[in-house]
Amino acid sequence: MLTLNVQAPDVEKSFQIFELDGDMDKVGLDAVKDKFESLAENFPYRYLVVDFTALNFINSESIGFLMALHSHLIKLKKSLIFISAKAHVKDVFSVIGILTLIEYHDTLEDFMKKIA
Repeated sequence: MLTLNVQAPDVEKSFQIFELDGDMDKVGLDAVKDKFESLAENFPYRYLVVDFTALNFINSESIGFLMALHSHLIKLKKSLIFISAKAHVKDVFSVIGILTLIEYHDTLEDFMKKIA
């Protein structure tokens, strides 16, 4: 099962954090996809930050979904940011090359320093 927890935005710094908790497999993606898409449709902030701290697994369909989200945000002149993935999830991102397209930070603090 996958849950999506959307934190209150930091309006001043123009970002909002979406936390993923569980397994981002077919069932998990189906559980959060509509909510994720609806929140991202007219995303009002500069940065949509996806926190992977509690994500245990991600499949290729979910990676495709995140890439489509990235493309959508680029058209809106916004940025998708990944933070805090577990080592095995970050390894998947690295192997497929997604981290050459989407900015990644090991911690929220690292991201905050970047936008300060």
